[in-house]
Amino acid sequence: MKNPGIERFVEFPNPKGRTLRGMLHLPADAPKRPAAGVVMFHGFTGDRMESHWMFVKCSRALAHAGFASLRFDFYGSGESDGEFREMSLRGEIADGRAAVAFLRAQTEIDPERVGLLGISLGGAVAAALAPSVQAKVVVLWSAVAHTSRLRQLIKQSARKIPGKPGAHEFDAREISPRLIEDVLKVEPIRHLARFQGPTLIVHPEKDEAVPVSHARDFFQAAGADAKELAIIAGADHVYTSIPWEQEVIARTVQWYGRHL
Repeated sequence: MKNPGIERFVEFPNPKGRTLRGMLHLPADAPKRPAAGVVMFHGFTGDRMESHWMFVKCSRALAHAGFASLRFDFYGSGESDGEFREMSLRGEIADGRAAVAFLRAQTEIDPERVGLLGISLGGAVAAALAPSVQAKVVVLWSAVAHTSRLRQLIKQSARKIPGKPGAHEFDAREISPRLIEDVLKVEPIRHLARFQGPTLIVHPEKDEAVPVSHARDFFQAAGADAKELAIIAGADHVYTSIPWEQEVIARTVQWYGRHL
């Protein structure tokens, strides 16, 4: 069995002082020398484990390759403070900024070598943050390039909550009526165009939630000289097959190995 390194439960505040909770993964030799680190952003209605524990598997693969990582629950998701109905995309971007600062402050981390990884709406968060937090490397999985897509999905699938006028649910979670307005105020592509670090864009060929055109638009807009677009043949939005999952994680670890 591969050595998963050191795994440590952590808590840190977001800008509003509410507690975010997550897991810090460190390579086995981290106490001896500072490691490069990756901050991971989960998707809409997701959590720090992600589907079929894909984030856990990726963090352990990164640790085996000598990299640290921080995967955490956004405010209102998973074990972090708050209710999902309070979440907003701009709030998640603020949480992400706090997570990057927290990772950089750890004694086992080289603060100059921090990368970002986001899946789905978490990919939009990673793209939006990359230039302002001075990330070294960005990896996007099934990422939302145009936030109008989330608005479309919510309008298609949200249902009224009986006995609660004006309230709606999405995937058994109450959502804020302000969420749709909020997401449209963020343009991930505009931010990624300003980011010049190495950028890997991975997308499923048969993504039912975020069309593959989002990946192509991201790739075309990316400001990096070192950029790559990988379309995973036959895959769905969250890579629900062992070969798909393994390919995505392997490509990701290799990209950080070359550039971080």
